[in-house]
Amino acid sequence: MRSPQILPDCTSSLDAANCATKGPMPDIEEEIRIEPSSITFARELAGRPSRPARRSVPPNLQHNGVDVYEAILLAPGENKIDVDIDTRLPSAAIFTFHKEDHTLGNLLRTRLLKTEHVIFAAYRVPHPLTPNFQLRVQTDGEVTPRDAVVTASQALIKDLGILSREFTKEYELRKMANAANQQQAAVE
Repeated sequence: MRSPQILPDCTSSLDAANCATKGPMPDIEEEIRIEPSSITFARELAGRPSRPARRSVPPNLQHNGVDVYEAILLAPGENKIDVDIDTRLPSAAIFTFHKEDHTLGNLLRTRLLKTEHVIFAAYRVPHPLTPNFQLRVQTDGEVTPRDAVVTASQALIKDLGILSREFTKEYELRKMANAANQQQAAVE
């Protein structure tokens, strides 16, 4: 049980501010209920409609992303890579890769940074819903940015070929070892 509160006298002007800030405290058990009509009224006062208007969206347009085939297939006349020479920096270029994402962008950037004549390499994805990225490359002038990207791409293809062969070899060895273990378990 709560003890009764002593309320300030609100008759004088000195106590008016005191009355506004230290009014009677509601009981803890008492629930505060908001009527739906008051919410509608508050929204209308704020200049917002009481309920958002629902639009019917055709089923084929219910997501924001592009269709899967549009993310990997080039349109007729569309280039895979566009090259823009950066005029602000010497030996710099911006490559725009269409229908590619972070996977290739990060691989190329990492490989370019390991290259001897590359000073700067970075990529960015302009928008997450569009399947393209921009790769900015600056070299020391002994090789062109285009040659650096071609060399890095060839090195990546070589590295991924080695990875594929090693993985296939290990997979086949594991498969043979499991088959031998199953034969021994069947004999016992």
